[in-house]
Amino acid sequence: MTTSLGGKDRAAERSPLAVFTHGIPAAPTAPDEYFDDVLPNLLLDVREAFLADFRSVFREFGVTDQQFRVLNILYLSGDLEIGKLARRSRIVAPSMTGILNRMVQIGWLARKASKGQRWGRVSLTGEGRRLIKRLMPRVEERLAAIEAALGSQHIKMLAQLLVEARAVLRSFIADSPRTPSTSRHSRPNRRSRELGKRKSSGPRPKKPKGG
Repeated sequence: MTTSLGGKDRAAERSPLAVFTHGIPAAPTAPDEYFDDVLPNLLLDVREAFLADFRSVFREFGVTDQQFRVLNILYLSGDLEIGKLARRSRIVAPSMTGILNRMVQIGWLARKASKGQRWGRVSLTGEGRRLIKRLMPRVEERLAAIEAALGSQHIKMLAQLLVEARAVLRSFIADSPRTPSTSRHSRPNRRSRELGKRKSSGPRPKKPKGG
């Protein structure tokens, strides 16, 4: 990609993180192409392109990509506590609740309470198991086509780089001290401030009788 910014070719010079480290370029209007190779956009684009290749298959079987993730994880793992299923599928808890309720209604999943566990457990029904068994051969066909197009070595390299990047970035988050503006405990709410004022000012004096 070649992009001219301010009369100078900057494509070879820009880092994929340039939009975060250097801000918007000085040119009056940045072209769409300027943002195409920004790293977060690249990651989003690859994810979307990857999922788009499978969605036509999912539609044939009447499932969404999120439902497929749930079916596949339960098929591989057996019944699971719902919180663990949410973590493995990368589906946030509020969305997971709606997805599971729908899948239970359809008849793909069975949900049961489990003593001592906050979320309960969920498992595949016979219908859900038959569905994922019919679906997986088509998914594996698409995976084989992607591997043939990209090359197995490139896929392994990409996966390894992403694993390393995830570990490094998570370490940044873990090591970053909380600042007053971001800490949820740093700004007391209105009630806390009022209570603090009352404590600092001491008890109110009693009015004399008959006054």
